[in-house]
Amino acid sequence: MAPKRQLTGAVEKEIAMTKELGKSTAGKVAGWSLAVLVLVGAAVISGIADLSGKTGAMSKLFVFFLSAIIVIQVIPALMLLGAMFKGVVGIFSKKTHGSEAASRK
Repeated sequence: MAPKRQLTGAVEKEIAMTKELGKSTAGKVAGWSLAVLVLVGAAVISGIADLSGKTGAMSKLFVFFLSAIIVIQVIPALMLLGAMFKGVVGIFSKKTHGSEAASRK
């Protein structure tokens, strides 16, 4: 019998959060919405590709697969872009609020 490995506290918390997220309604909604977003985005992008009627099913499946990869890469990029804008706006709002407080004194 193999010895049981000791998990660090951070790994145990990560496992617990993953299990909790999988059980919760928010986790299920997030998972399904991402799956639908990937499928719809892949369908839209693969619809842009002009495949003639002579092409087979494998070429259409390949284009759909490439489209899904593109969509999967775009989702985190948009999330990071939103976080960047939020950070920039936060910096400017702190400067604005800081200058207002200094002028009141």
